Amino acid sequence: MTAPADPELLLAAACCRWPPSPARDAAVRAAVAGGIDWDRFNRVVVRQRVQGLVDGGLKAAGVAVPERVAAPLARQAKRIVHTNLVAAGDTARLTGQIAAAGYPVLAVKGVVLGALAYGTVGVKHSKDIDLLILPEHIEPVLALLEEAGYRITQPAEELSAKQRAVLPRYGKDVALVRTAPHLQVELHWRLFTNAALLPTLAASGPAQTVMLGTSLNAPTLAPADLYSYLVLHGAIDGWSRLKSLADVHALVATSGQALLPEWHDRAVALGAGAASEQAMLMMHDLFALPLPDELAMTIGTSRRVRMLVAGAYRLMAVRDGATEIDGWGYGRMLSLAMQPLLGHGIGYQWQIVRSVLYMQSDMYRSKLPMALYPLYPLVRIPAWLINRIARIGRHSSDSDKSATVAGKSQ
Repeated sequence: MTAPADPELLLAAACCRWPPSPARDAAVRAAVAGGIDWDRFNRVVVRQRVQGLVDGGLKAAGVAVPERVAAPLARQAKRIVHTNLVAAGDTARLTGQIAAAGYPVLAVKGVVLGALAYGTVGVKHSKDIDLLILPEHIEPVLALLEEAGYRITQPAEELSAKQRAVLPRYGKDVALVRTAPHLQVELHWRLFTNAALLPTLAASGPAQTVMLGTSLNAPTLAPADLYSYLVLHGAIDGWSRLKSLADVHALVATSGQALLPEWHDRAVALGAGAASEQAMLMMHDLFALPLPDELAMTIGTSRRVRMLVAGAYRLMAVRDGATEIDGWGYGRMLSLAMQPLLGHGIGYQWQIVRSVLYMQSDMYRSKLPMALYPLYPLVRIPAWLINRIARIGRHSSDSDKSATVAGKSQ
């Protein structure tokens, strides 16, 4: 269970160590000393969405980066700061408006996580605002957001009143957009598509208030619950981006590693124990996170967790390390295959199957009458199989063509 032997990915990981320190600077310089393909490094950093952390890490270590890489990296880091300042204002405003209307709401991930983990909203890459509400408040909160100028784009742009009424039955959220510079809002009524994951964490549960600026704040999950959510969210996504793991690492480092046993115990109690072990092992590998003795002696002993770690490294460094997992024919299949390892029980496993059978966005965009929605798997399964076979065929064909071209060039 070791990190991929990928010089560019390991340099990016060294830059993501938190907090800034002489030890981080030394790790960055040591990674560079081994030899770096700077053009590939640039692609890896963009793929992993850690431009802000990498820009800061390289500058602090005094590394001489080629201008063709350094200049766009600095521009991207500045763009992250600007985007997050807008997101901070929107997050504080929207949570305040929703709460003032009488509806419990929490902001998860995004700038609230950035503020907690890094002490500033200007470092973490964010592309949307995630809000958690109660399922019984979907319609009034949607109406509030629509009055503020937002419009629904997912699961479909046009939803009838009847479709809106059954949103909780087939999905976990809706996406809404507003004119620039505002970020997309994802309005969640549960945290995961799989309803068996963290079902007790709700917008009305324990919370903490996060300062996003001198006069801005927003509520989020209580510390141990937030950790449980983040490690499980990363695990469900296969930890396919370094960004997500770096954010959890920074949160742990900033909050104090002495809290890690308590947070892990909470994760175990919530059913996220395997995800917590996986995250800790990867943070130790990639960011040199010191693990408390009581955890270092016990985690990672199961074959299940070792398989999760190995699969995550495969997804984090697909092909050349700069390829999205959708660009690899088996990427989504591997991510899905890892999910049964994260939970227990027939109910949990059935929810995985159900999430594949009932793809909410496809179902809402289909011409099926709502009365036939329960029969959607009869359409979904053949379509999914045909799509997967076609995708694998395309990637195999592309690989054959690449091999042929390479052979001719020799």
